[in-house]
Formats: sequence, structure tokens, C-alpha cells
Amino acid sequence: MKNIKTILKNETQKKVLLFFNENPHCIDTAKGISVWVGCDTSAVKKALNKLVKEGALINHRTASTDAYSYTNQRAIVKKIERCIKNL
Repeated sequence: MKNIKTILKNETQKKVLLFFNENPHCIDTAKGISVWVGCDTSAVKKALNKLVKEGALINHRTASTDAYSYTNQRAIVKKIERCIKNL
């Protein structure tokens, strides 16, 4: 994960990351996550793809859908938690 502070500057990415930090065992689709964070589904899809690329989330791809979950890499989770505390 390059720079969590840069990721948190994007409001949708920040909301998605806060959601998964508060619900670390959640697995949901972009549409479901958009409801939880109160953002447009297309904006959430972009944020999810960016967060997967950065290693903060995992994409559980199946033939019919994509579902997302929080990373299981403890070092990344700790880094995210430290930055969130400073918000």
C-alpha cells in the first residue's frame, strides 16, 4: 500500500475504507456497499477497484458477480487504523 493519506483524500474511498475497517468480516458487492456508505454505485466501484489495487481490499470474483472484503494482511490493517485515528 503506497500512501494511505492519498487514498483517504478521495471521499468515496475514505467512506469505503472506514466501512470495512468498522466491519472487517463483511463481504459484499459494490451495490450493497454503496447502500452502506451512501454513495453512487459507480463511484463505489471505482473506489473498490482502487482499494483492491492498493491491497486494502480483496476482490472475490465469481462467474456472476464480484464481492469485496477487507484485506487479511495485518500490516496493512494496522497502517490504515493509524491513519484513520488521525482523521
